[in-house]
Amino acid sequence: MTGQNCHQGVFEHLPGIVRALVADHTPDLPVFKGLVVTGDDRMRLYLTAPDGSLTYGADVIISHTGPGLLAGIGSGYLENEYEQKPTDDPLCDVVVDLTSY
Repeated sequence: MTGQNCHQGVFEHLPGIVRALVADHTPDLPVFKGLVVTGDDRMRLYLTAPDGSLTYGADVIISHTGPGLLAGIGSGYLENEYEQKPTDDPLCDVVVDLTSY
């Protein structure tokens, strides 16, 4: 896949990802704040804990983002303190690597 085709494929996935994170929101789930594309097939999702205590940066592979990953985010995977890493990203308090999810 050439660079331009890869980027186009990435951007085709984004609306569905955002819809899934926003459409099914309930008060006990992390709140979607935004995202940044960080590579050819990678992005960082920004989500705030339901109680507002932390902002998570969740690194994901865009082409692998589907119902399983989105369910994992909602099932508490972000809150696992052993998966959280310190970060120098000013937009989040901790980073969770979900690229192998």
